[in-house]
Amino acid sequence: MIKIGRNEPCPCDSGLKYKQCCQPRHLRARYPPNPIPIEEFDGHYVRLDELDNQITDLLREERYDEAEQTADQLSEEYPQDPDGLERLAEIYAARGDKKKAARTFRQAAAFHEVMTPSNRDIITWLRQQAERM
Repeated sequence: MIKIGRNEPCPCDSGLKYKQCCQPRHLRARYPPNPIPIEEFDGHYVRLDELDNQITDLLREERYDEAEQTADQLSEEYPQDPDGLERLAEIYAARGDKKKAARTFRQAAAFHEVMTPSNRDIITWLRQQAERM
């Protein structure tokens, strides 16, 4: 994990200080309120995949409001996983809201940079998507 000072600029390039932007999300990811018991670990990620697939289906059907609600639910239930942010960015892009899509792609990239900096390919792809917007 990368250490960022609270008063440094946020790595998502929002122009805000880290403490006013992505830090709360990163803290929720590092310290989830309810750690997963080992015996529930596999089932935990089955649910994540179900929500993720549901968002993909809703996007395909152009049911953007439902897809956004499901992406928010995904982020809430799985704060340690950036999938909710990534799907939300895709929803904004599908709606044609390029500004929100770019910001959310950058937030997803910043999440990876802070939480899993070894995911360089994903970080690069997310940054490219943000630039494309």
